[in-house]
Amino acid sequence: MEQFVPEHAIDYDEILSRGGRNFGDEDFAVFRCPECGKVYLIDYEVDIVFTNGKNLGARVPISDPGFTCVACGSAMPEHPLSRRMLDRTRVTWDQLRESDWAWAATIEVMLRNRKQMNREAGR
Repeated sequence: MEQFVPEHAIDYDEILSRGGRNFGDEDFAVFRCPECGKVYLIDYEVDIVFTNGKNLGARVPISDPGFTCVACGSAMPEHPLSRRMLDRTRVTWDQLRESDWAWAATIEVMLRNRKQMNREAGR
């Protein structure tokens, strides 16, 4: 199993059912604060960060210059999924399980989506 939570483990149906819809072309991923490890969900298609796994109405544009970590107050990177930042912002399965976002990605969804991706690729 992968150490870090891959995008294809994200449960889009569950996120959308809890109010995570933005503009209809959502692309979700999880990342963490590089300073304290607080986990967030991002819709990187529209650069919106969901700050509370129990309330998907709590969201902020990542480009907001005042966007700081809700847990430690550190300034958040504008591009948390960039190659330059990934070593500091990727989320492990253990980190996800310990966060408010444990429901947002599962191994079952990852395996189902991987199977679908393999089918589409003709494997």
